[in-house]
Amino acid sequence: MQTESQRTLKLLLPKGSLQGDTLEMFQRAGYEPNGYNETDRSYRATFRDDNEFQIKISRPQEIPVYVGMDDFYDVGITGQDWVEETDADVEEILPLEYGHIDIILAVREEQDDINTFEDLVNLADRDIRISTEYLNIAEKYILEKTENRIAPAILTPWKRLNTRGTYHSPITLMLSFGATEGKPPEEADAIIDNSTASRRTIKANALKEIELLRESESTLIANPKALTDSWKREKIEEFKQNLQKGLRRRRSQSLPGHI
Repeated sequence: MQTESQRTLKLLLPKGSLQGDTLEMFQRAGYEPNGYNETDRSYRATFRDDNEFQIKISRPQEIPVYVGMDDFYDVGITGQDWVEETDADVEEILPLEYGHIDIILAVREEQDDINTFEDLVNLADRDIRISTEYLNIAEKYILEKTENRIAPAILTPWKRLNTRGTYHSPITLMLSFGATEGKPPEEADAIIDNSTASRRTIKANALKEIELLRESESTLIANPKALTDSWKREKIEEFKQNLQKGLRRRRSQSLPGHI
C-alpha cells in the first residue's frame, strides 16, 4: 500500500495536434516535461521537478474514456469534442484556450442547391451517406434536426447498427478513421468533421460548410472519484492553478505592445 509521500497523480496527455500547444502551456506554467516532444517515440513522460505525477501519452479521442474509468487515470487533457463524443464520466475543470476547432457539416462546393441540412435531406434522390469520426455527435445532431423523425443507421467496418430495429433509415453515418475531407463524392455525400477557423483543409478539398454543429477547445478533465480523495483533489487544484498562471502569461504576452 502506498504511503502519502509515495502517492502519484495519474495524468494522460494528448499526442498529435494538441501536443505542441500543451507543451508550450506547461512551460509557461513552470513545468518541464521530459519525453513529451513531438519527435519522441515513447508514450511515457515525467515532469523534471515534480515526481508526484505518473504521466502517459495517448490519443485525445481515448483520453476521456480512460480518465472516466475507475482507477485508470485521475486527470487528462483532451478536446471538449471528445468529451462529448465519448459521453465519458469526467468533470471538465479548466478550459485551456487552445486547440479551437468547429465541428461542421460539409458537402462538395459545386452543389449550389445544397446549403443547409434540410436541403441535403430534401433534395436527395437516394439514401444519404455521411462520413464522420463523430458518430454520437452526428447522430444526436440528426435526431435534433429532424425532431426524432430520422434515426441514422451507423456503419463501421465491423458492424451495421440501426437504432430503430428494422426501420430503414435514409441516412447512414459511416465511421471515418481520418482523411474525412477526401471521402466525397465517391465514398460519401457529406461529412461531419472538425475544422479550424480558416477552413483551409475543407477548401483545399473542394468542400463547403453548410452547418456548424459545435465549437470546441482543449480542456483539463478529472475523474470524479479522484476529486473525492483529499490528496488527489489538492494536487489537482495545485495543477489547475499553475496552468491558470501559464494561461495568464500567454494572454499577457499576446497583448499589443508586449515586448
